[in-house]
Amino acid sequence: MEIAGESDALIVGAGPTGCAAGILLQRAGFNVCVVDSARFPRDKVCGDAVSNQGMRLIEALGAGADVRRVPHARVAHAAAVFPDGTRIKRSYREAGYIVRRIPLDGCLRGRLEASGARVIEDCHVSELTRGNGRVVGAIGPKLSWTARLVIAADGYGSVAQRALNVAAPRGKQLAVSATAYYRNVSFPHGVDTADHFFEHELPYGYSWIFPAVDGVSNVGVYIRSDAYARAGKPLNALMNGFIARHPERFARAERVSALRSWPLPLAPRNTPLSVPGLLLAGDAAGFVDPLSGEGIWQALHSGTSAAELAAEALRNGGELTPRLRRRYDSACARAITRPSRRRAWVQQLMHQVMKRRLYKNRLLQRALRLGYQRRWLENGKG
Repeated sequence: MEIAGESDALIVGAGPTGCAAGILLQRAGFNVCVVDSARFPRDKVCGDAVSNQGMRLIEALGAGADVRRVPHARVAHAAAVFPDGTRIKRSYREAGYIVRRIPLDGCLRGRLEASGARVIEDCHVSELTRGNGRVVGAIGPKLSWTARLVIAADGYGSVAQRALNVAAPRGKQLAVSATAYYRNVSFPHGVDTADHFFEHELPYGYSWIFPAVDGVSNVGVYIRSDAYARAGKPLNALMNGFIARHPERFARAERVSALRSWPLPLAPRNTPLSVPGLLLAGDAAGFVDPLSGEGIWQALHSGTSAAELAAEALRNGGELTPRLRRRYDSACARAITRPSRRRAWVQQLMHQVMKRRLYKNRLLQRALRLGYQRRWLENGKG
């Protein structure tokens, strides 16, 4: 049976990006439809880290209390750990959270539905439709929908790629990551500390151990895809190697899930963020942090920015004018693209630090501490 209709805004994807955009547009008085190919509740492969700045955005969406009620862990401290045991530490003014994606996305989707937006699940979008030189809706095997404006928030491999006539990211514009859950991981430096391990086996990447939620820790590896291709080892071997190198953390640990992997489209990308009638946000726009692989703050922030620009367009006839599109480009550049370009440079610097074992140098350690405190190794955190 075909699902047909029309709305002021159509949002493809009901993850954090789509929920943020949908809540704010519906709150602004517009009729919103959000469509997702999954049936909820659905899990998502993720590091599960929500930064303190990400939590601020979740609060603004009205879901802060909901997230605090579900199982979570607080992240009050973090450390960059090097092969010789050197730890570069920092503390946060406000704690971040570790939250599994089923409850996190459920909290956001609950707020989306409470806002009055229509949410269509288990409905694949195969193509964006055009008319009069602009995007005017979407179709799928059981969908036919028209809208004054469309926001693509459907992540890696977005349906918007065809509308933009761009290829999927690869090489330096893509990373791969794998994660698994472990029970009884040891936390000698505090149960509220997130550890990021820079290792020779993961060039242009790192491994992590995050604080446990109900006794279970998210553990994973992250590596840029071009470096992964050169490494010549599958992700499960890289993960097993990381576990073996840190028996002090995993002596009593038990893996309680399968190892799962996912691609991460990295910022900055030299592709358009919009065409007439269409805005891209979150992973669909390639907004993942290149150094850390963080994406939830970027998803929420860009979904918020897309909603603000879309609301202005809808108030003025529904047209994404060149001026509004430039404003969206500028807003994304200021918050995400330009910082990501700097952080890609830091990633190159860290590669040299690892390659030449400069992390043993006392002066460089001081510089790294200063940089960590100034958020060179993090984004979306305060």
